[in-house]
Amino acid sequence: MGLSPDLLDLFSGLGFAVEVLGLILVPVVLLQRKEPPSTVAWILTLIFLPGLGALLFLLFGRDRVRIPLRGKEAADRALAAKNPPVAACDVPPRQSDPVSGGAARVQRDLFHVSTALGRAAPTHHNLAELLVDGDATYAALGEAIERAEHHVFAEYYLLRRGKTADWLRDLLVRAARRGVSVKLLIDGYGSFWISSRWLRPLREAGAEVVFFLPARLLPFQPMNLRNHRKIVVVDGKVGFTGGINIGDEYRGKKRPWRDTHLRLEGPAVLPLAMVFAQDWHFAARSHIPDAEIDRARTTARSVRPGSATVAIIRSGPDIQGPQRETVHRVLFSAITSARERVFITTPYFIPDRSILVALQTAALRGVDVRLLFPSKSNHPFVFQAGRSFYEDLLAAGVAIFEYGPGMIHAKTMVVDGTVALIGSANMDLRSFRLNFEVHAVIDEPTLASRLERCFEADLAVSNRIAAAEFRARPLPLKVLEAAARLVSPLM
Repeated sequence: MGLSPDLLDLFSGLGFAVEVLGLILVPVVLLQRKEPPSTVAWILTLIFLPGLGALLFLLFGRDRVRIPLRGKEAADRALAAKNPPVAACDVPPRQSDPVSGGAARVQRDLFHVSTALGRAAPTHHNLAELLVDGDATYAALGEAIERAEHHVFAEYYLLRRGKTADWLRDLLVRAARRGVSVKLLIDGYGSFWISSRWLRPLREAGAEVVFFLPARLLPFQPMNLRNHRKIVVVDGKVGFTGGINIGDEYRGKKRPWRDTHLRLEGPAVLPLAMVFAQDWHFAARSHIPDAEIDRARTTARSVRPGSATVAIIRSGPDIQGPQRETVHRVLFSAITSARERVFITTPYFIPDRSILVALQTAALRGVDVRLLFPSKSNHPFVFQAGRSFYEDLLAAGVAIFEYGPGMIHAKTMVVDGTVALIGSANMDLRSFRLNFEVHAVIDEPTLASRLERCFEADLAVSNRIAAAEFRARPLPLKVLEAAARLVSPLM
């Protein structure tokens, strides 16, 4: 029994409308001035899959600053004018100040780049502590919050319901009840399933909780532009950042989960607090009280607990001009500045052309370039897209390893055994261009040495990818990787 003429006309009309919508969006893609491969991929998707392509574009395709982020730019400017960030001159430089040229070229280059791009002048005399895996990170975090006297700023992309999230909530509740100012900022998409009921004890205790770009009308607010940062600041004295969110999986209970975080004391805590303050000002539509910022500023100028030089760099789609994609540019500079070795760990690897060429060129000029990725990912399609770049890298002499025990989620780099980079950004297009990220560049020989030892320990339980064996992988796998790479500009 066939469809009635009315239904046929309806379906025909819907099909025509979908085709028209796809074609209407083509000029929108062109006007966004994306990278050419991304532009071509979106146009082909809209032409050949107009209905699905239009839906995907509305959800994931828009990375230019829209109305909400224009508001964030204005909020950031207002807050920056009111609270100028700590500059390197605010604290006495140590004897081998990398900006003054007393240290190796890589330090000098990276700190110059971070200062020029992100106004992230390095601060000196910091204490920087490497935290390996979830248990160590949560122990240090819990100790800091339990000792909080004045304020706790906490910002996370992912807050996943479970024992670990309940533990953090209860910590913050206790802090709020003893008079500490508690502010919790969570991403509206990454923490979408956090309910008002779960948050009620926090709010009843006096803590403030705000969602960053909460998921509402998707045509007006795409799923891109996520706040991927992980930041905690306690009393302006102690700061945390890195790759670890709040969730039971980060403790490695269900399967091994390798990750890395950073604990800071000293002047570097203030720029970390200012990143939080900018995000809070935008999301909450209110200033953080001057007393809380002033306390952090006073602490930054007076406390000098260690010997680490640290630059805190922020990156996001709200930053325009040459300063946009700051983390991408700093990582690129780190690779091209290396003279001896570059050790990189990242869970998601979809490089653009510049990062790919930087890695190849570094290896070709004799730098020991080693990349560590997961062997099994929680995002399989992204994993396959990343593997499609292996042959190009292996041919240039880059060593590639896949972590054996489980998921590796750390986002770290060590350059020439002297400078470490630790933060929230993956080495993929989404982190480079779409997400709000934060990274720390650290010049501290002991920390860099420990991070290298951790990297080598991870390699000991990883599988090195042999070029000949990889080329001989099954044809269906090659096709899958090629297909994933084709749409990687959309990811």
